[in-house]
Amino acid sequence: MNLPANFYSTVFKVSYLVALLPTLSVTIAAALSIKHLGGTLGRGLKKIAAGSIVHTIVIATFLLIEHGNRGLLSDLGVRLFFIASGLLGSILLIIGYIQIYKIAKKLKLFTI
Repeated sequence: MNLPANFYSTVFKVSYLVALLPTLSVTIAAALSIKHLGGTLGRGLKKIAAGSIVHTIVIATFLLIEHGNRGLLSDLGVRLFFIASGLLGSILLIIGYIQIYKIAKKLKLFTI
């Protein structure tokens, strides 16, 4: 079965759109609740929102590079950007989720 070449490109773009929607919803929810939530939960949500924003920037940058927009960075600079921003976004997400997990554990939300 031979699929057209733009089929994979379309699937790729749809998968990024599917990943972008939860990212936007988390970011909007965190931005709206920043003033009302304090303490560990607020800090955890802020870190999750920051990690989501970093990953959204990575995805947008990747799509721009895919369309031929090179920018000012060399190949090595682009690689370092993706590595550094991917690590930063992942670290922020992990720390945020750990903070929220600790709160849920304290409140005994995960009892069986």
